[in-house]
Amino acid sequence: MYKDWEDIYESLALELKKEIAENYFSEKVYLEEEWNSFKELLEELRIKQKKIFNNAWKIYFMLQDSDLVEEFEKITNFPLKETISQSKMLYENIYNIPEENLKRKLFANEISPFALTTKGKFIKIFFNIYKRFLKVLEEYLKNYQKIEKLYNILKEETKNFHKKFDMSYILNFFNKLNLSELESELGTLENKEKIWKEISERLKIKIPEEFEKDFKKYNKIPEFSKVYSKLSNLIKKAFERNPEKAKEILKLVY
Repeated sequence: MYKDWEDIYESLALELKKEIAENYFSEKVYLEEEWNSFKELLEELRIKQKKIFNNAWKIYFMLQDSDLVEEFEKITNFPLKETISQSKMLYENIYNIPEENLKRKLFANEISPFALTTKGKFIKIFFNIYKRFLKVLEEYLKNYQKIEKLYNILKEETKNFHKKFDMSYILNFFNKLNLSELESELGTLENKEKIWKEISERLKIKIPEEFEKDFKKYNKIPEFSKVYSKLSNLIKKAFERNPEKAKEILKLVY
């Protein structure tokens, strides 16, 4: 009779182990696939982020003086200097290079507009960059909001998953069932709780931190028509203060 109960116990223990493992790994695979899809969306956002950086640098180069950069920030409520610093930190090989090389690289794709004077051409290029910057920023924010929502959902689901499947508890529970295979592997170790913890950490789904760290949720900048006058005065000041530098930029334009 005792032998029958022992067989039933072992059978139930095995079935319980199998069910827990199947439930654990099915949910784990699902979440890992969702995070992989999220990472693909993140790479698409990086492309838009680089477009923001490119246009931010163009504006920065055209304004040139720090007080004009600060004035631009007040007009648009956009953190231009902070964005420049972030670009150098995230993409050192692209943006943290000699300024002349970066200028040449960025303005080579800029189309020269028709204007009767050098000053007029410089102003028109600045306006074109601002309009493009506005569009790029809108696209970035639209995608950012979608990804932010998905990130928060997956983050919460992952936390709930780890609460639901506390691997330290589960492995210790299996050990108490006297499952011979697990017992034989770990029976000689002195501190089993430490082993449970290490295994649990290895099995955890990693939540990517770079979204919150690398991507900024910018404020929208004003429509061009609403700040035309202020931007016009700003870029005229930039040209009048440094006409030679402005002409150097114009030489780089296609």
